[in-house]
This record gives sequence, C-alpha cells and structure tokens, in this order.
Amino acid sequence: MTALITSVETLVAPFSTSAWLDQQRISTPMGWFPRHADRRSSWRGPGADLVWVMISTDDPAVFGIGQTRGGRVTEALITEHLRHLLVGQDALEITWRTEELARAAMPYADGGVSAMGVAACELALWDLSARAAEMPLFRLLGGRDAALPYYLTCADPDMVSDLDDELLVGAALVKVPMAYGPAYGRTGLRQNLDRIETLRSKLPDHVEIGVDCFMSWNVGYATRFAVQAERADLGLAWIEEPLPRLDLSGHAELRQRIAPVRVAGGEHAFGLADGLRLLESRALDVLQADVTWCGGLATARTLAAVASQAGVVFAPHLSGAHPWALHLLAACGPEVLAEVLVGVGAPAAAPRPDTSPGVGLDPADLGFRQ
Repeated sequence: MTALITSVETLVAPFSTSAWLDQQRISTPMGWFPRHADRRSSWRGPGADLVWVMISTDDPAVFGIGQTRGGRVTEALITEHLRHLLVGQDALEITWRTEELARAAMPYADGGVSAMGVAACELALWDLSARAAEMPLFRLLGGRDAALPYYLTCADPDMVSDLDDELLVGAALVKVPMAYGPAYGRTGLRQNLDRIETLRSKLPDHVEIGVDCFMSWNVGYATRFAVQAERADLGLAWIEEPLPRLDLSGHAELRQRIAPVRVAGGEHAFGLADGLRLLESRALDVLQADVTWCGGLATARTLAAVASQAGVVFAPHLSGAHPWALHLLAACGPEVLAEVLVGVGAPAAAPRPDTSPGVGLDPADLGFRQ
C-alpha cells in the first residue's frame, strides 16, 4: 500500500494571546527587564502562535494533521521548503520522509524552528498512517485504551476552587507558575512561597505541588526556595525549568541540593541529542519533551524509552492539548504523566486518547477546507 502526498497545507492561529499564559505576571528570562516583567505578550512575538499542518494524499480519506509553534516563521520553512520535499512522495514511509526533512533543514539551525517545522510534518504523517490503517494512533503504536495519569497546570491558586472535584482528587499534583525570579530578591522569593502556601491550603493532602520557572532562576535561588518550601511542609514535588535549557551541570547540581524535591524540564529540548544530553547527564527527574517541538513522535518515543530506563518520569509538555502526545503516552509504560492546562480546553475527567482513526482531529474544526 502506498499513499502519495498531493498537498501540504498550513494555518497559523494565536495560541494564548488573550489567555492567562500571556497576560499575567510569570517569571521568565525577560524578568530582568522591567518593561517585559508583567506580561509575556510584551515580548514573545510570533513564536507563541500555533502552526497547523494538513498533509493530503491521492486517497481523499487518507490525510493527517500535525501542529507546532513559531507562527509565520515556522510556516515559511514548511511552505517554502519542506512542502516541496513531501509532495509526490509516499506518506507511509514516515522514517524516510522525516529524515529527509531533518537533513534538509540542517543549514538553518540544529534545533529551534527547524525541529518545530519537522515535528509538525512528522506528526501529520503519523496521524495519516493511522487513518490509512483505520485505527487510532495509540493502537498503531501498540498502546492501550485507558485513562492516563495526569497533573494540572493552573494560572493561580484561585483556579483550584473552580475545578471538578473528581478531576482534582485524581491529579498527581497541581502546578502553578512563579511570578518572580532572582531580580526581585528576598521580597520576590517570599511572594513565590506565599503563592504555594495559598495553593496548599486549597488542595487535598495527597495532591502535591509543582512550580514552573520558565528558565528564569539560578541554582542558588532555586535551592533557597526548595529548602524553605520543605521547612514549611508544603508538599513541593518539583521545580520545573529552573535554569537555562541546556545548563546540564547546573541541573545536576540542583538535583543533589534539593532532593527529594525533583527537577523537571526538557520542554525546550529541540531534537534527540538535546533530550539525550539531559538524560545522560542525570540533569532531570521528570522529562517534559514537547512532541510538537522536539522533532516529532519518533524522537519523543525514543526519549520516553530512555527516560524509563533511567528512572525518569516522562511527562510531555502540554500533552493534554496535544492529541499525538496522549496517543504516545497510551503506548508508554506506567511512569508517565499527562499535563492538563486548566482554562485552555481542560477536560472534566482524566485525559485519554481518542478512539477514532488517527488522533481524532477534524480538519473542518481547525479551518481547513476539504
């Protein structure tokens, strides 16, 4: 069986311009610049925008949908370069198609936009292959139909009060972003701790807490935060992305300093090599590779397998909003977590993959014409 690619279409859509992700104060590497400290929307540009890709074949019933970020920048790579390498080729040869795209994009950069553009196309090819086989993607990957373990990401502690009780009780932890970094000294540190103290008061005892720092802290600051949170018995489970994405020695040092509090990260690992470096250097306790950024499903699957062997939890970034990630998690072992972003299409029950052919996306719902 073959499925010859006839077209590669793209759509760009805002991701979070009006949502809390971009409008509230969140600690980021730009926090040192006062004019950019209050809102991510002041500096993020097109990088936050979604890019949808639909790959169609000579059989109208066989098509696939993928997604990434990078807005018009990534879209240009796909439409002006990668598309021409795909049209006329067999879509079911996923490994060959993806390898061609990755090698062709090497002159631009090793990672970043290149990895995102390739990921969007590769995810579409996986969706397409599952539709061609008339089965959900998780079945094609050898997975099972079951609810997935998960955690919740909230804008602030007050959102917890609006959560469905069953959803909250079933969560492994609730994560909130931190508002301040080292630039705000002891005062900012105290306000960060106050934030998780408030969150602790709203959670069942068994639900732990995670904090997201968006690569904006340093080893000393993260250590002080973790030590004080432990002294207050707040149930802090992990600190996410405390350091620049490939500060391997810093992550490893922090892990030793703050155990049993864990270090999570890896969502900004672009490509297999980046992810493997994090695992091989024992930099993380929780790997959060993003299937739409890291190069695609095959890369994420390899990282999940290596993470499992290393005793590292595999918790893909934003997986509750990425159907490809949910299908992958259904085909992984037990040490996994899905991320459910509250307020951005959050479900009322534990996440699980769709059981229709492919990953369950309807092109018409996204704005594609068929």
